[in-house]
Amino acid sequence: MTSPRSRICDGSNLFRIPFCVLILLLVWFPFGDLRAQSSAPPGTFDLKLDDFLKRVLEHNESLQAKLLEVEINRRKARGEFGTFEPELFGGVSREANKRENTAEQARSQSSSRFNERNNIYQGGIETLVPTGAKVRLGYTLRDLNNSLQGQSIPFFGRLGGTNGEYQSFFGFSLTQPLLKNAWYPANLAGIRLAALSSDIAFQDYRRQLMLVVSTAEASYWNLYMAQEQVRFFIESVATAEKILNDNRDRVRAGVSSELDILEAEAGLALRRSKLSDANQKLYEAANRLISLYAESVLSTNRFVRAVDRPEIVNTNFVFFDAWKNAYESNPDYLTQRIKALQESVRIAYVKNQRLPQLDLKGSYGMNGLGQTPDAAWDDIESRGFPSWSIGIEMRIPLAGGIKSRNELAAARLREKEALVGLREVETQIANALDTAIHKINNTRDSVQSYQTVVKFNQNLLDAGLARLEVGKVESRKVLEMEADLFEARNSVVDALVQYQRAGLEFDLMAGAVLKKRNLELTQKELETKTALLLHNGRLTDEQYASFIKEMQLEYERRSAPLHPIDTPVQARARRALEEKMEELKP
Repeated sequence: MTSPRSRICDGSNLFRIPFCVLILLLVWFPFGDLRAQSSAPPGTFDLKLDDFLKRVLEHNESLQAKLLEVEINRRKARGEFGTFEPELFGGVSREANKRENTAEQARSQSSSRFNERNNIYQGGIETLVPTGAKVRLGYTLRDLNNSLQGQSIPFFGRLGGTNGEYQSFFGFSLTQPLLKNAWYPANLAGIRLAALSSDIAFQDYRRQLMLVVSTAEASYWNLYMAQEQVRFFIESVATAEKILNDNRDRVRAGVSSELDILEAEAGLALRRSKLSDANQKLYEAANRLISLYAESVLSTNRFVRAVDRPEIVNTNFVFFDAWKNAYESNPDYLTQRIKALQESVRIAYVKNQRLPQLDLKGSYGMNGLGQTPDAAWDDIESRGFPSWSIGIEMRIPLAGGIKSRNELAAARLREKEALVGLREVETQIANALDTAIHKINNTRDSVQSYQTVVKFNQNLLDAGLARLEVGKVESRKVLEMEADLFEARNSVVDALVQYQRAGLEFDLMAGAVLKKRNLELTQKELETKTALLLHNGRLTDEQYASFIKEMQLEYERRSAPLHPIDTPVQARARRALEEKMEELKP
């Protein structure tokens, strides 16, 4: 007794040999074989997932913008330290005074009028210290020229005229707040806020990088699914064509009716129409893919094809482990937590501003007098004429501090808002992780179930084709079997892609996208590399591409273990050689 396949392809029906060859190819060749190659357009460019991600990272403009944002905030944070930078000051002024003396002044000065033209020179250093104290160390030299010096100021009409009398002072002054604007919480608030803003910018960069990687991988698997659907429709069309030709042969042999031909033609037309739609979706998915690495169809006439296949990983996803890791790695949660810390810093500052202003003021210095500047300075060095002062000054708002009171209330509300937002993010992460885990498990089970359905429908179609050859089944039933097989195969691919998407969602919520792909950098490492890149304050596209390439090599070096026989010295030498070879590549 011969099998259905042998009856179909025996030598008695030579005109059926081409269709027999087609059936053998469809039945016995696995997925991804000659059928997939025949469906690839000419000029196809095979693209692996890792290579695609490298292209995306090298050319994605949004990542470059976020990288610049990280550097901008780092510079702002460093700039806040300039608040305590000492300043060198200096000045020259000329003062003139002419007045009538009172009776008392006239008696003491033996004149009814007083005239003076003085040149004043001053310079020194002043700074603000973290305790809030303002410290000033300076030197003042006054070149005196007045009507009491024995001359009648003969040099008034000449700038810089002098009568040989110089008065000098060298000393320091201190103003230390004791309540408002005092001590570290108030004076370091700007630095702390800027540092936290820099941390937020870094987490924004990580978040953008995660989104880019996740979007790129999802687009890659979408292209894979579109390719598989086109391949399934090509095979479906081939099967429908074979059934139509068989029906025509049977009509010519007088063992079938024209209705079978009409049914087969309708089934073939439907499949060809769906194949056209699938081709359109394939080109849309391919163009979306190349857009992610900033390439246009105008610059290349090659059609991109995904060559990697989604795989099922038998890994148990534990909710509580992922939940714990999310609190350490999820950029959204870390950003919201930093914002809550920022509000705490602002509250501490505003609370300080509610206090009365009580300042301790003091000064100490030496006076000098001489006929020349050097003689006036010699007086200072002799320390014979000290001058000092100390005191306290208080300021209290009469209305109780309207501005500071309302600013404190607003700061407390913002802190509450940040904490509410933090709890909201925690809830969203927990729910999203739970959803992703269930989705991973369900899609993994669905893949296995659909694969069983595919095997069943494949066997059913094989049997139906064999029975169609001997006229024991209608062509309509065989077309329905083939449609069921297509739906089952399409469901397998869809479940595989959904499994990959669920894994991406899980990694995104757990903050593990970068770590799993060896793309994670610490904030310090990123700042160091970016600072070297932007040492001249500019960033060109070529510099950014080179920077990303260096980062990618760093990722690969981290993920690659040392050779078993390598010593640390040998390992460094081998890596240096690899870097040099990489630079020499075209």
